[in-house]
Amino acid sequence: NNTDDRVFDNILKQALAVKLEESPFLGIVSDDKITKNLKFMGRSPAQGLSRDVAQQLCQRSGSKAFIAGSVGKLGSGYVLNLDAVNCTSGDTLARVQSRAPSKDQVLRALDQGASKLRAQLGESLRSVQAFDTPIEEATTSSLEAWNLYCTGTKVRKEKGEIAAIPFFKAAVERDSSFALAYRSLGIAYNNTGQTNLGRQNSEKAFELREHSSERERYKITAS
Repeated sequence: NNTDDRVFDNILKQALAVKLEESPFLGIVSDDKITKNLKFMGRSPAQGLSRDVAQQLCQRSGSKAFIAGSVGKLGSGYVLNLDAVNCTSGDTLARVQSRAPSKDQVLRALDQGASKLRAQLGESLRSVQAFDTPIEEATTSSLEAWNLYCTGTKVRKEKGEIAAIPFFKAAVERDSSFALAYRSLGIAYNNTGQTNLGRQNSEKAFELREHSSERERYKITAS
């Protein structure tokens, strides 16, 4: 995040993961596996990832590539860069730049950039089009709700379910059609013994499951 707006610290990474997970040809390394490998390297997850550390993690996890991303201001708008980098050689495999005229268009610009990146990495246009739910439909059109959801996901990993519940709850209050947030809220309530609230929110997520990507719909249906 090369802007002064801290809202971009967390939301873009998770939004990009949602978009790339739509592809049947790409597998995303889990945060748990990344955290585990960072500990083996004697590093704290709180330190963040430099390009060099990301390449080491990529090799340790047996992956083919990592995505280096950035967002910066450009006049009154924003510019986003996505680089797919070969884990072994460090060579750039694909590079995409997209622009957003305003803050509330940044997620849409990231959405377009991710689709172009998938195509540059070799996925057929037919596949990209078949598995490409617009980010605002797959998640939420509210930047504030998405930020709350991403913060809740981060807090859950660091402090547990109880601490994350207020963030997921606030996210669905900002956007009452936010299926992913209802699913996470339902899971959090269930895991803390509040089964009635857990069931209610899981059912709400199921009712709204069409407001999510195909992969997330499977997760919501399972919940």
